[in-house]
Amino acid sequence: MKLRNYIFTCLLMPAVLLAMLTACSKDEDNNNDDDSGTPVVVTGSLDASAAGVSVVLAIAADHSYKQSQVAGNNFSLELDNGQPWGLVFLDASNHPLGLLSLGNGIETLPLHYLNSTADSVELQTISRNGTVFTPSANPIGNKIPLTPEQVTIVAGMDDYLAAVLKNPDVDGNGTIDLLEGRSFTLSVIYFIKPGNFHVPQLTPSFDNTTLIEGYRLFLTVEDAAYPEIVYFSGPDGSPLSDTPSESYLSFDNDSRIYATQYLYDITGNASYIPVGGTYTVKYNNETLTFNLPDQTYVDDNIVYPFPTVLLNNDGTMNKVDWVYRMPAGVVNFDVKALVDNIMVQIEGTGPKCEAIPNQSGTYGSDRLPAETTSHTLACQNIVWGNSAPAPGAEYVIRLMMTYEDHYGASYVVMYEKEY
Repeated sequence: MKLRNYIFTCLLMPAVLLAMLTACSKDEDNNNDDDSGTPVVVTGSLDASAAGVSVVLAIAADHSYKQSQVAGNNFSLELDNGQPWGLVFLDASNHPLGLLSLGNGIETLPLHYLNSTADSVELQTISRNGTVFTPSANPIGNKIPLTPEQVTIVAGMDDYLAAVLKNPDVDGNGTIDLLEGRSFTLSVIYFIKPGNFHVPQLTPSFDNTTLIEGYRLFLTVEDAAYPEIVYFSGPDGSPLSDTPSESYLSFDNDSRIYATQYLYDITGNASYIPVGGTYTVKYNNETLTFNLPDQTYVDDNIVYPFPTVLLNNDGTMNKVDWVYRMPAGVVNFDVKALVDNIMVQIEGTGPKCEAIPNQSGTYGSDRLPAETTSHTLACQNIVWGNSAPAPGAEYVIRLMMTYEDHYGASYVVMYEKEY
């Protein structure tokens, strides 16, 4: 228990949350594309079954949005291809009628994996069945070339954004939150333990008995006035019942992230994941309502980096190489459709590396692109320690690799050293 609290308090609050908050900042006018991608024109034509749609609202994973009025049954949106987007269809009073679905559980447009040469996505004719809007031209497998394995994982990951699309009025006041300048998102940060370093081995053992040790829930808010504490409650089976937030971080008075306490089962021998269902958060004098998607897909489909440490001749750390794994083995497909960025973090007894600003712990890299599989340390004086440490000796305690996916969830992958 001390280890878990130490990890979050000393390392994850400054490093992971600050990185997430930076990523969450949105364009002030909601009309400019995020500069992480290039413009893509998304078009469609609504058939008779979709009569009554007046506006198409596009919502991105970073909570920015675009709108297009329907004219002659047609709409056109210019979206940034650096992130996923979802489409919500509104009536003349801006009430949601449903969302776009691409089948196989994918309810967003993963434009971050669009073909590099594509500057448009033509959905062609869109028909409605209840709250589901389906295009006659599906871009998955064509302009968005996902493999079957990627389709399965994206279908699970995009449930966070899909939950926003299905309930864009979280505060329940009758107006879509984004259209009144507010944003509320509930997400998960997972703590993963795929194995440990058994000194003097420089590649950890692999043990996925309890692959996911625990989690925290995050409430990300963009609003005009923030409370100091919010209160989380979950469905049957959740340990949250009017439970106060444990901590928060603010970013430029524009965003705030509230974190629950660390949730785990110390006696269990299976992965500990949140219960899917309806969660509520007491926020000021309001009750926010969220539907957290079923998380059981995570156990078999979670992707995590599996490292090897390379040392200099004097026993200091030179670099960390890694491959991406899933519980079934090494990933054999491009992870860029899944992983947004990754950070290498080190906890130890030696001096802190000062070469990288705004870090926590002994060492913390910048956020690295998803396709990165090797990182040479900016400081070459971090002592790894290949024998049981003597009192006062410098040595590394743990290596952590933290990544964010494209849909708002975060994953902290921890490798302890054992002597």
